[in-house]
Amino acid sequence: MKPTVYLAGAIAGLSGPEAIGWRGDAADYLGQRGVETLSPMRGKLGLASSLKIGPCSTYAHLGPFYTPQGIMARDYNDVKRCDALLVNLLGLTKPSLGTTMELAWAYMLQKPAVVVMEKEGNPHDNHPMLMQAMPFRVETLEEGIDTIAVILGK
Repeated sequence: MKPTVYLAGAIAGLSGPEAIGWRGDAADYLGQRGVETLSPMRGKLGLASSLKIGPCSTYAHLGPFYTPQGIMARDYNDVKRCDALLVNLLGLTKPSLGTTMELAWAYMLQKPAVVVMEKEGNPHDNHPMLMQAMPFRVETLEEGIDTIAVILGK
């Protein structure tokens, strides 16, 4: 069985291509190394061309994966069943609340999380509880992908 990585990171406030693009790149590279990925953007083709993704209430009519209940159930289940998390927080100007929940779940479930964010200035920086939930922190997505692969023995 291949190891699995959950691709956590902001969605709301980003464009569809921003939310999907890095996840696709990470999935391609990790797939070449024998690692499967789970994306919170799967099943959400309705957001692919969005210029700016708004609150989930805007999209609830598109189906169960767009509702608060669907988002929470699927993402929590993904964190429970994955082997590790790759968390992309690069370039954010406000905290990603869903991503902080995913980091807390990973900590609770003893799943390693590799967090990609700037050395300083990121809104997720310097909160003691959040920092405790970041066992691995790197500054580039490439470093994050390589770190995840090493953790998983790939």
